[in-house]
Amino acid sequence: MFKTPKFWDKPNYLSLALQPLSWGYNLASHFYRKSITPEKVSVPVICVGNLVMGGAGKTPTVIAIVKILQSLGHTPHILSRGYGVSIKGTLQVDLKNHTYLQVGDEPLLLARGAPTWVGSDRKKAAKAAIEHGASILIMDDGLQNPSLIKDFNFVVIDALQWFGNEMVFPAGPLREPLEQGLAKAQSVVVIGDSSSLKTNFIEQLNAQLTCEGTIKPQPVVAFAGLGYPQKFQNTLIQYGYEVKEFISFADHHPYTFTDIQHLKKIADNHKVSLITTSKDHLRLPREVQSQIIDFPVALKFDSLKKIEKLLTRFKC
Repeated sequence: MFKTPKFWDKPNYLSLALQPLSWGYNLASHFYRKSITPEKVSVPVICVGNLVMGGAGKTPTVIAIVKILQSLGHTPHILSRGYGVSIKGTLQVDLKNHTYLQVGDEPLLLARGAPTWVGSDRKKAAKAAIEHGASILIMDDGLQNPSLIKDFNFVVIDALQWFGNEMVFPAGPLREPLEQGLAKAQSVVVIGDSSSLKTNFIEQLNAQLTCEGTIKPQPVVAFAGLGYPQKFQNTLIQYGYEVKEFISFADHHPYTFTDIQHLKKIADNHKVSLITTSKDHLRLPREVQSQIIDFPVALKFDSLKKIEKLLTRFKC
């Protein structure tokens, strides 16, 4: 768990000093991918990935694609690595019995829409999903994972974040060099204002994050533990919320009662409610979840016909 360093936005002396480590990271990643023999499974595999270290919007993109596939007659299952999971091996997420500490916060969100499998071994997870009736697999965050042969790669790009300083980790937010990553994509999904991105050689889909709930805009104290928490703050402002204070935590931060007491004190000082993302809401102690507003979002493609045309190539 870490907070996104500010120097990931624009190059400075720190990012330049870390560049030799970036070369080493990229070289190690290259040899790792070369050491794995990808496996072809009996159903199509669609990968939804990104090029940065988090915050691009993969989770809502996966959920949106799953809904479209279901409308086309498919039975999609989702494969997720699960961040910081305590349960080892391969298993299907059980919404009634599993917690985010056991299977991860993102898999719990994904499992609301389709059967979701968690495990570091994507091959085993894929085979288990197929045995349980999957007609197509959605690989969440698998662009840099070489274990399965993918039939189609979506790369998700957030228009607010873009690619930061365009340098590879740890000098920047990229998981791999930009051109190398984009070369894997059959389509890019740009969330937000895409006017400054030119990807004429790739099928580009534009999309927006919209609020799913019926919460009335109001003054709030907001908090989030995401890869790029500023995006949540901007979304709230866009929807008419008056954000009195915004507190950011590290990505996947496990909230404690001490955290909640601190946040409640800030909200009480402003005489307003607390609000957070659905992903963060899952990581709150259950005893306080009802006291904090959950701000649910959904991804909407600007052109539903365009994405449906891409997905109809996969027959049920």
